[in-house]
Amino acid sequence: MAENHQNSNEQHVLLLQVGSFEEARKAIDVGVDAIIVQGREAGGHVIGQDGLISLLPRVVDLVGDRNIPVIAAGGIVDERGYVAALALGAQGICLGTRFVATEESYAHPMYKRKLLELDETEYTNVFGRARWPGAPQRVLETPFFKDWKSLPAHESEINQPLIGHSTINGMEKEIRRFSGTVPNRTTTGDIESMVLYAGEGVGLIKEILPAAEVVKRLVEGAQLLIHHQFGGLKSKDEVA
Repeated sequence: MAENHQNSNEQHVLLLQVGSFEEARKAIDVGVDAIIVQGREAGGHVIGQDGLISLLPRVVDLVGDRNIPVIAAGGIVDERGYVAALALGAQGICLGTRFVATEESYAHPMYKRKLLELDETEYTNVFGRARWPGAPQRVLETPFFKDWKSLPAHESEINQPLIGHSTINGMEKEIRRFSGTVPNRTTTGDIESMVLYAGEGVGLIKEILPAAEVVKRLVEGAQLLIHHQFGGLKSKDEVA
């Protein structure tokens, strides 16, 4: 996709998500319009091994004065994470888990409740091994996951019991145990035995809010935090 973007005359914007310094270098080389830096704190499929706090500033330095915005992702759910990302050089943030826990989210109501009830996650390859080999995810530590987290390496979702159904893109889909399909509003069956993706910041989510309210609190909270915590700090020139 990135190579096609480089060779195309059409007007479009390409954002590429990276999980390593080398991937960021390649993204710059093919001429992306923005880079999303994903730390391993992120929920769902995790593409790298580096934490956001170490990877993000390295990518920011690599981008330098090029006109390529750097966006932070992974474990960010509130104004503190937002300000931290800005301090590390990001020009914006990308949120996943926080927006799953919103009123507008298409996630199953039980999935949303679990995001409020549980606060621990784990990096695992238990789910979707046949569909996404070599693609680990970060998931909520549900009772089901704790019981099966040591699933033998030769096991996968193939030939597992059917535990539910979902409608996805207008088509009904069977959900088998250990598949990587998260439950949405249409999902029926044993919801608590399905994969529930979540980033490490899930423990900071305390309520289901409208998406607009999430954004409002992020922006206003970040402004207040910067003003109260850092407003009295002198600049380098003032100290000199």
